[in-house]
Amino acid sequence: MEVILNYNWNVYKVFKSGKRAKAPYCQMKGENKETIEKEFLKDLEPKHKKHMWLFVRSDLSQEREYEKNLEKEKDLLKIKNNFLGRLAINVDGLPNNIMTGLLFTEETSWQWQWAACEPATMKFLKALSPPFKSAKRADEWIDAQLDNKS
Repeated sequence: MEVILNYNWNVYKVFKSGKRAKAPYCQMKGENKETIEKEFLKDLEPKHKKHMWLFVRSDLSQEREYEKNLEKEKDLLKIKNNFLGRLAINVDGLPNNIMTGLLFTEETSWQWQWAACEPATMKFLKALSPPFKSAKRADEWIDAQLDNKS
């Protein structure tokens, strides 16, 4: 005897930007995504048929891909800030209250450079890296430094 499993499916509207709505448009019960999609589109009003829809089983994670990427970026930024903070500790003559950042200013000879800065004004205090011709190269440098530390 074969048991057919029915799942609850959350139906989300997908915007033109490619991002999915936070809250589901509705919830449906069905065996698989294909049958739910056919049934949903069959009963849909004409004005809603032009939209794209995403079907996610309600027992699985409902987190949007966009939010997952934000969390990864947030974690990576935290690691970079910790690394730059450790570099700044080794530099003499800095006040206790500093920020770090990638600067392109007159003090860096109009090149990109990771530097210690004043928190409110982002005024350049001390260089923490060599100068770079592009921000991309500066990011590659810090990524390489982090890889070497691992």
